[in-house]
Amino acid sequence: MGTDISMNRVVGNSWFAAILAVLELILGFVMLSFPMLLGTAAVWVTGIALVIIGLVHLWHVFTLRGQRMWSLLSGIVYIIVGAAMVLLPLASLSVITMVLGVCLLFGGLTRLMLAISMRKEQGSTWRFFNAIVSIILGLMVVWSWPESSLWLVGTIIAVEMIFSGWSLLFISLVPKDKQN
Repeated sequence: MGTDISMNRVVGNSWFAAILAVLELILGFVMLSFPMLLGTAAVWVTGIALVIIGLVHLWHVFTLRGQRMWSLLSGIVYIIVGAAMVLLPLASLSVITMVLGVCLLFGGLTRLMLAISMRKEQGSTWRFFNAIVSIILGLMVVWSWPESSLWLVGTIIAVEMIFSGWSLLFISLVPKDKQN
């Protein structure tokens, strides 16, 4: 709820929201030029966060009663995975890319089966289209792996930043009397 209030304040100040939107757009386009750097940075940040979470779990082993074994095991796993992500960012990026590709592929196949089973219902053409796009994207990622690891994650993050910036910009341009 606090997020909604603060976002309403940001959006309520059209100039501030517009400036944030333009900054996000600029950063998104700059980062789109460096997808490997952005993907690697995302892996490092995630790895550092996992190590911190692992340390918190290990701290719980000594400070909380009950579930000590679970805290110990999960803490060790978090630290190992996080450290691997920090020490081997390109290998981690490669694994993440393959997981994304496989998820796109299987998600698309699942949507395709759903679209076929619901072919007589309204909107089934869009379900079918969505399934085909997901399957094609999944195949592109899996077939071009491991090279796709160098651009996929960073490109996804940069494109998200660009669309988020456009959305915020358009929201900031809505007259105050039309908001809400």
